[in-house]
Amino acid sequence: MTMNMTKGKNYQLSSIYGMIVMLSAFILLYNQWKAWEDNFSLNADGMYTAVGNTLFSNGYRYLNWSIDVPLLLLQLVLVTGIDVGTGFSNKNLQVTSSGLLMIYLGYIGQFYENKDEAGPLIIFGVIGCVFYIIMLAIVIQCVNHAKTNLKTETGKYKMQLVAGIFIVFWTIYPISYFMPLISYSAEGVVIRQFIYTVADVVSKVIYGIILTQICMDESDAAEKEEDAASVVAA
Repeated sequence: MTMNMTKGKNYQLSSIYGMIVMLSAFILLYNQWKAWEDNFSLNADGMYTAVGNTLFSNGYRYLNWSIDVPLLLLQLVLVTGIDVGTGFSNKNLQVTSSGLLMIYLGYIGQFYENKDEAGPLIIFGVIGCVFYIIMLAIVIQCVNHAKTNLKTETGKYKMQLVAGIFIVFWTIYPISYFMPLISYSAEGVVIRQFIYTVADVVSKVIYGIILTQICMDESDAAEKEEDAASVVAA
């Protein structure tokens, strides 16, 4: 299988977005790992205890998501080939704005991780989930369009995997966000970081690989059609 990305500008742009996302994800995970190592130490009882003079923060994640989430969503719009539209009906505008609002509301809410005064955490989280549902509805619309727009059966199958990643792995982000309400403890912090990391790897790296494979499948199919047409014309 050859990677013929020159056949469509959408596939080229999607590949560029994917590389940016993977690079920024690597930088994020390294920074989070370094911050964790600098701020926590595993004691003899098997518990992580705070060390050092700095505070561990999820701020890097929200900064990274502000870059990655719009690009991940724009990749999907590009690859599915759905009509983007104009004005407020523009799919790029709708999907990126809902994604960013979800992130920024979560960022504000995470400053209120207090088990005794969890009201703001819940309010901002719930409003953020509303925008997540809007974003997910647009994603499903794009995936459904791809069922008729993509030429290859492998491409259509892999697009279903993409839909599964959104439904499962993007949905566990809100679970991590609300972890202080579920377990306001050291164990809860570790579980939260674990869930965030797994979700980041799958929804960025695995997601990007699958979309790249779809581009390759569709590009190869288009090339074969052109070669067949050339033979017939000759």
